[in-house]
Amino acid sequence: MLIAQQKKQTNLAEYILYMWQIEDLIRLHQFDISLINDSVISKFDVSTDKKAEIKMWYQQLIDQMIRERKSESGHIREITQQVEELNNLHNSLLTTIQDKSYQEAYIASKDNIKNFMSKSGNQSSSEIEACLVALYGLLVLKLKGSEVGRATSEAIKTFSTLIAILIDRHNKLRKGELLFSAEKSN
Repeated sequence: MLIAQQKKQTNLAEYILYMWQIEDLIRLHQFDISLINDSVISKFDVSTDKKAEIKMWYQQLIDQMIRERKSESGHIREITQQVEELNNLHNSLLTTIQDKSYQEAYIASKDNIKNFMSKSGNQSSSEIEACLVALYGLLVLKLKGSEVGRATSEAIKTFSTLIAILIDRHNKLRKGELLFSAEKSN
């Protein structure tokens, strides 16, 4: 909860990846708040009141996942909407806003995104979701201590660059600092 709040304010992509990890953690612990309390919450070096707050946050996520039928797979509606928000900005940066550096990063990553989407059975609903899924997959592989091939690493670097620029633009948009080009040639 503490980490999620901070990430949501500073880096929406990291927040999404973190929440996907929390959803997987909840599934791993079979939606049992006692197990989560013993293996996760109890390890936090915070006050008893803060631990109670964290426990309530986990319980609310458990309830939401059950209510939204995300027990086996998938993501809660709020997180899916955040991915859609980033994808909408992605499309705007490419077309309406015509952000040159973003367009260049997209061109550098486009073939890798299409290859990833194809290899993963086109399960992602958008290119940005595909990038996030790939980044999450890399995170999981690193946590397991698995090796990642050079070609995969290079492809994921292009995703990471694209997402970093997207998050920069998202943060600027939230602050009202995103500049629009004066002339458009769509």
